[in-house]
Amino acid sequence: MKSIIQDEKRCYFCGSSVGLEEHHIYMNSLRNISERNGFKVWLCYRCHRDNRYGVHGNRVMDLELKRKCQEVFEKSHTRQEWFDLIGRNYLEE
Repeated sequence: MKSIIQDEKRCYFCGSSVGLEEHHIYMNSLRNISERNGFKVWLCYRCHRDNRYGVHGNRVMDLELKRKCQEVFEKSHTRQEWFDLIGRNYLEE
């Protein structure tokens, strides 16, 4: 997996190295953009899909990943390039 955020294969949130799953930060119609650009992180099952705790059910965690992704992307790209890909600015929310 190519990620612009992570170099190490560990859960982004808890640091676990057990039962890791690839999480696309932008899903649905933006999933292919996530795949092509490395907008992905490793998450353990609990931090990924647990209904009470995981990123899919936790808007705070979801927004944290979206902001981090944009922040890292904009270190080597413009805000306009980001907006052309994602269509939304997460850093000013």
